[in-house]
Amino acid sequence: MDATRQRESLIEDNAREYGALYNYMNWIDADRAAEARQRREDLLARPGVRLSCLGTKIHHGPLSPGCRQCADKAWSCLFISGRCNGRCFYCPTPQNNDDPPMSGTVPFRRAGDFAAFVRLFGFGGASVSGGEPFLDFERSLEYVRALRATCGPGLHIWLYTNGILATAEKIGRLALAGLDEIRFDIGATDYSLDAARLARGIVPTVTVEIPAVPEELQRLRALLPKMWEAGVSHLNLHQLRLTPHNARHLLERDYTFVHGPKVTVLESELCALELVAHAAALELPLAVNYCSFVYKNRFQAAAARERFGSWLLENGEELTASGHIRTVETQDSPHSPWRATPLPAVAAVD
Repeated sequence: MDATRQRESLIEDNAREYGALYNYMNWIDADRAAEARQRREDLLARPGVRLSCLGTKIHHGPLSPGCRQCADKAWSCLFISGRCNGRCFYCPTPQNNDDPPMSGTVPFRRAGDFAAFVRLFGFGGASVSGGEPFLDFERSLEYVRALRATCGPGLHIWLYTNGILATAEKIGRLALAGLDEIRFDIGATDYSLDAARLARGIVPTVTVEIPAVPEELQRLRALLPKMWEAGVSHLNLHQLRLTPHNARHLLERDYTFVHGPKVTVLESELCALELVAHAAALELPLAVNYCSFVYKNRFQAAAARERFGSWLLENGEELTASGHIRTVETQDSPHSPWRATPLPAVAAVD
């Protein structure tokens, strides 16, 4: 499919998904795209700004241990439930479902089964997310404990939380069970660092992971050195993504929407790049990483295809760099369409 047709297909898909809302959305135009492209190039050229993963990850300082596992295609994430006690305007899903623990589309109702899955497929990192893991604390603890017992000290284990229910006692129990890293979405608590401070000195790596909200740019700039003082060593920034669930909230804001496999917010990416460049300019000890939607869409999806696809290969098949299965068939292949369909007769020409 050529680039023009691919773009048209994405636009058609987005129009279908959002229906009547589509015509009320502030879509990017050529002038705004050119302006944003220039600003992006300027920020990427700043001293200390680094690119990795074919330019889809932009960061100052090193990636967190968990992010390195993800970049190496060695990460498995378990969603402990579909329930959350936060009310973040940007959340892409309702978060009110009492789902069983899931990884991808596979349910893991027993902690030992998930741990065995992680060991079988050779993952180097595993995380517990939600929903909100502290709403199901004992279950989350059980999965962390099983991962460590089954996979040993070489597995990097981390957990995502909004921090609302976090206590020093519970964080300590997670650390004793084998937790290596804890990530706080401080956007759920009006950017409070109190929960992160509780984890300092208990969990080896304390990370803040939030969407880059454009309206909060100046606030976040001022917060960067305070994060380090609170014991945070890494800040991960995501691009805001539009979904049917959060559309009514995002459409209330003066955002520019960008077509793609999923609809993203232009100003969110620029906000993230501003923060990376700002941290680099100040040479802050806090590492700041922009985990773009493009990275998630390309690398995380390819990682899943590659890891599981290798178990499905048959004779004459191989994995491509993006994790797809390539089949090479010859006339002698048992299932070759060339064997099933005889070649048409060719008339002789005088």
